[in-house]
Amino acid sequence: MKKTTNLFLTLLMIFAFTENSEAQLWKRLKKKAEDALVKGAEKKIDETIKGETTTDNKSIENDDEDNEIANNDTPNLWRNFRFVPGEDVIFYDDLKTEEVGEFPARWDLIEGSAEVARLNGEKVIIFMSKDGNTITPLIKSTDYLGDEFTIEYDLLIPNFRQEKIWWMAQEIYFTPKYSSSDVHIEFREQLGKLNGWASNNKFKVEAIPFGSQNNWHHISISYYKGKYKMYYDSNRIANLPVFDVKPSIFGLELMCHTNSKKGHPYLAVKNVRIAHGGGEMYKRIVADGKYVTNGIIFDSGKAKIKKPSLGIINKIVSILKDNSDWTFDIIGYTDNDGADAINLKLSEDRANAVKQAIVEQGIETERLTVIGKGKAEALNSNSTPEEKANNRRVAFVKK
Repeated sequence: MKKTTNLFLTLLMIFAFTENSEAQLWKRLKKKAEDALVKGAEKKIDETIKGETTTDNKSIENDDEDNEIANNDTPNLWRNFRFVPGEDVIFYDDLKTEEVGEFPARWDLIEGSAEVARLNGEKVIIFMSKDGNTITPLIKSTDYLGDEFTIEYDLLIPNFRQEKIWWMAQEIYFTPKYSSSDVHIEFREQLGKLNGWASNNKFKVEAIPFGSQNNWHHISISYYKGKYKMYYDSNRIANLPVFDVKPSIFGLELMCHTNSKKGHPYLAVKNVRIAHGGGEMYKRIVADGKYVTNGIIFDSGKAKIKKPSLGIINKIVSILKDNSDWTFDIIGYTDNDGADAINLKLSEDRANAVKQAIVEQGIETERLTVIGKGKAEALNSNSTPEEKANNRRVAFVKK
């Protein structure tokens, strides 16, 4: 009897333990399933925001050209873009010669910290402090902008939810005091639109959607004898007939508000270009019989026009439509990097790309002739990034 009782008690304990274990097991399995569903949903959201595809749990980044399409807006929206970059480049930094992990050698630090990093295979400037980071080009003069200039750069809009960012902002300074910004643009995920002002808080910028996150967006600024215009991607967000600051220098600050514990988010810029001139295209063609621009930008070694360059294309199209008897030679030039034969073909391919972009807007193909000259007829010695940028040009010569 005692043995039977002991056996019964043993079986009861095993059953109870097994039941409890199974309950715990099912509880753990249920929790894992719930976690998997949540993570799967979050991952799907991330992929939608980033414009990425995934396979085998590995992220596959789109290349720059694909990102450019998903990044900003459709090519047709750029048909209304009218920004024309200046023709005389005084500062250009593509970071090609910079060392990753170091402070960018062609800049000065006013506040915070910054360094060169590699994102998606290309070098960019990232800002390390989440509170405030201000840099300015290392240019000897303290009054280098003048009465007619343009400024362009690409700005990374990070993934707000992933980086736990409440808002981010960029401040632009045009005087070396750095006490208060002259232009303020902020980005808040809950609004999804730009918010800010220009000219000492007198004029609000247009509150347009700031577009895809974790992607690059293009900033374009033009100043002409007191008149200030600013574009975000293809949209003009400020058009001031009187800008109450006399610009002398360019300073850029990026900051954000985040409760992230893993460190700073990626606040980043790239492709900063400052040039004198801009606009007056029609008058120059009438006066000189040609218009020469280095503002039509291509990827290195390629002939695909970047959408921020379409402001020039759009203006040329408008001029050709207003002057139906005008015809042009489109002449492409390169800098001296690379073999002569490769540069010659590249310059012709780029001129052809410009012609095609014009023809696509309704201009007859026979009105345009393409010529490639490679690195011939250099304007300078090609010894600095600015000189190379000035030599990479397209000339529209009236016949």
